Amino acid sequence: MNTAPDGLPPRPVLLAVCTLPPWPVRNGYALRVDGLLRHLATRWSILLLAPTGTAAAPPGIVEHVPLALQGPGVTYPWRFDPGVLRASVERLVQDRRPVRALAWPGAEEAWRGLPPAVLDMIDCNPLEFWHGALAGGPRERWRNLSQLPVATLSARRAVRCFAATTCVGERDAAWLSRIGGRGRVHVVPNGVEVPDAALVPAEAVQPTLGFIGSLDFAPNIDAVLHAARAIWPRIRRAIPDARFVVAGRNPVAEVAALHGRDGIEVAADVAEMVPVLGRCWVTLAPMRSGAGIKNKVLESWACARPVVMTPLATNGLVLPAGHQTLVASAPAALADAVIGLFRDAPMRRGLGLAARAQVLRHGSWAAAADRVDQLLRDAGAGP
Repeated sequence: MNTAPDGLPPRPVLLAVCTLPPWPVRNGYALRVDGLLRHLATRWSILLLAPTGTAAAPPGIVEHVPLALQGPGVTYPWRFDPGVLRASVERLVQDRRPVRALAWPGAEEAWRGLPPAVLDMIDCNPLEFWHGALAGGPRERWRNLSQLPVATLSARRAVRCFAATTCVGERDAAWLSRIGGRGRVHVVPNGVEVPDAALVPAEAVQPTLGFIGSLDFAPNIDAVLHAARAIWPRIRRAIPDARFVVAGRNPVAEVAALHGRDGIEVAADVAEMVPVLGRCWVTLAPMRSGAGIKNKVLESWACARPVVMTPLATNGLVLPAGHQTLVASAPAALADAVIGLFRDAPMRRGLGLAARAQVLRHGSWAAAADRVDQLLRDAGAGP
């Protein structure tokens, strides 16, 4: 058989393993799996081991082997029994002989070293729990602190087991490198699908602020409630006809209860975010907890909407020119940045176009897949 310059056969078999259904794309985990696999499928014959969702795998997946896992939090490997997962991986490695493997969170505890593999950690779990311990009430802080030691031990084993580990942001990579004691941690930011400019609706008549994201995800819940209590009232006092649209899946009761209060609209289970973002003049990412990259920022930029955000929300992002003034920690400063954009249409639209141009240049899934592809091909050297 002819081989490629790196010694691998053309379209070699890649075993991909994840513990959540990748399709339909309903969260950041699935978004990452989908974005990378669609592009890796042009270079690898992909054998996917994953739970089955309500949508079929895209055509590029050669075979999808169903996986059934039991237990809460199957992306956290210490929260479920990995026996079924480990047995499935071992059987596929023996029967199909993949030359490389790519694993996502939840699958790391099942690994035994063959074939050479890359772990796409996405976010650093210990960093996520640390941020969670710094925000929220006493119960949430205790819950996050209790998870921190076991998450750190799991991350240490994972970084040491895989030939390379990838994540979406610089802060995640710094934590994982320190925890694992190894330099094989690489930053591979997310990509984003950039809609045609003609499909992005014009701004709403009223000044409109937006927040998008899964509304049952703890960092998003905290961010929305924080915005509603500490940021939005200042904006509303300055611009009485302003509106705040909060859009996303599965809003918890506290978030749903904001609907109709003081110009706030909660749009639940929105099928497509581009129309929502098109109505917005500005979007907000006042994150105080969580880790990883904020897809809400990339999606807003792709629609040419500037984002006012906290420093935590900039992880994994390169700010477009002029956007440094939109980053602040204090609620008053975040509110003032939104007010300034509402009142200055040329600046708002100029910053939005600059953000879209940057995403077009640097924010593609193809570029992210290129980096992962190279790490997979280099993985033969072993850890």
